[in-house]
Amino acid sequence: MRPSFDKQNVDRSSLTNREWKPHKRQEQFASLPDTIFEALYGGAAGGGKSELLLMLPIIRGFYQEPRFKAIIFRRTFPELESEIIVRSRDWYSLAGGKYNEEKKRWQFPSGALIQFGHVEYESDVRKYDTAEYNYMAFDELTSFTQGQYVYLSRTRCRSSSSRLPAIVRSATNPGNIGHAWVRDLFITPAPKNTIIVDRKTNLKRIFIQSFAEDNPYLMSNDPQYVNRLESLPEAERAAKRYGSWDSFEGQVFSDYREMPSDGEPDNACHICQPFTVPDWWLRFLAIDWGYSAMTCALWGALSPDDRLYVYREYTKKEAKTSTWATEVGNLSIGEKFTDIVLCRSAWQQRGDEMTQQEQFTKYSGLIARQADNDRIAGKLLLQEYLRWKEAPAKAASNTAEYDHEVAMRILRVDGTLAYTTYASSFQDRRELQVLPRLQIFPDCRELRRTIPLCIYEKKSNVSDKPAEDVREFNGDDPYDTVRYLNMAVDRYLGTLKDQGESRRRENDLIQKLQDTGNWNAYYRGMEKLERKRPPDMPVRMRHHV
Repeated sequence: MRPSFDKQNVDRSSLTNREWKPHKRQEQFASLPDTIFEALYGGAAGGGKSELLLMLPIIRGFYQEPRFKAIIFRRTFPELESEIIVRSRDWYSLAGGKYNEEKKRWQFPSGALIQFGHVEYESDVRKYDTAEYNYMAFDELTSFTQGQYVYLSRTRCRSSSSRLPAIVRSATNPGNIGHAWVRDLFITPAPKNTIIVDRKTNLKRIFIQSFAEDNPYLMSNDPQYVNRLESLPEAERAAKRYGSWDSFEGQVFSDYREMPSDGEPDNACHICQPFTVPDWWLRFLAIDWGYSAMTCALWGALSPDDRLYVYREYTKKEAKTSTWATEVGNLSIGEKFTDIVLCRSAWQQRGDEMTQQEQFTKYSGLIARQADNDRIAGKLLLQEYLRWKEAPAKAASNTAEYDHEVAMRILRVDGTLAYTTYASSFQDRRELQVLPRLQIFPDCRELRRTIPLCIYEKKSNVSDKPAEDVREFNGDDPYDTVRYLNMAVDRYLGTLKDQGESRRRENDLIQKLQDTGNWNAYYRGMEKLERKRPPDMPVRMRHHV
């Protein structure tokens, strides 16, 4: 049974002389029937989103039910502490609540609990596996990934009492990493204030639009707030002033998973169990140097099936090059690298005796080349390495069946080039066996944190098409590093492929010579082939200065 919306549900004597009263739009949202499982409030800034999520259990009277349990999420703990927990202290104690600092939750005289939670990493959702909540709220929903939201809302929101609901209520502005999936779930299927029935689950959801003008308390206390919103840049103004969902494009690497979402295959995952990388696998090292920004180094190993395993991460802030380069060198002792790349800024002359690149060589004992900084190509390549869905079918170049044992025997006996030539002829049918191509060891925490935070650049002012680049942000250094690493690996594989094609054509010319005895045709063909033959990629080995 759903308790009716009644302002008298709040025990006025416990609130002494203070009163929180919802404005009309907040009241509309709070009084939604409990048969609507998911509801989103907001759009424009200033509608009173956070306080509404906090106060809904109070104004609905849920806090008076002994078995009621709620959780309110923000993406990170600092956001939770500064935005939600602080505000809760203004009101929950007046309703009789006692706050437990260690458990981050309020307990009310009835026994009802309201807890606070955060899920910074994808895998953090597992912290709540043994809990169930009648009321689950996500403040700034677009800061969460779809996988986090779906997992928590579908598995942890439930009720064991007929007196209590199982509902999910969220609030947000447009933008941020979850912009696209939130828009697709709540905004585009139907006009605002319209109940949407999910075709797969039959669950109901709704979006309630709000604007700053809906909040009379804000307009009275800060009449210039709307004018400040009007002064924002175009895309920000459209989103925060008018609640437009067309100003941003959302998360760039939407395929990234730390665990498969509901209904997704097992291969929809990019985190693997750590293992000892075989000595004969090809190794790569990429470094993005910084001082006030983060210095980040990522070590990658290429498996025989062309998967890239990021097996080690190093990060440092405000460290001299002599320090981080020495530490990177020490971590690399005993390893041989096919390629080492360092961000181009390390070659700049800064008035010092040596460039950063020269210092890196001196202190690490490693030689690096300049990393490829084509941002668009790097982003597209990373998206391809993260992809776990099968690509559109292509005509296979080999009608036989791929045999893994044969492939491994070719690799051992004839080498990498012969193996690649064999494997590439089955690439179309082998694709699902090697997807996704990027795998990350769990200890690479900064890389795991950064990939889901990448969002698209704002739309161009001169075009209605979204920008293709990733918007730069504080702490994006691991993204740049993995982009360098990806492109170094792909450059190697591309050169190897070209070499394999060149070798195949050379064999064809030799076969024709044997068949025809035409030396002139052979020499002409070899001259043409030599002009097109790619130079061998140098192998950069570990050495000491």
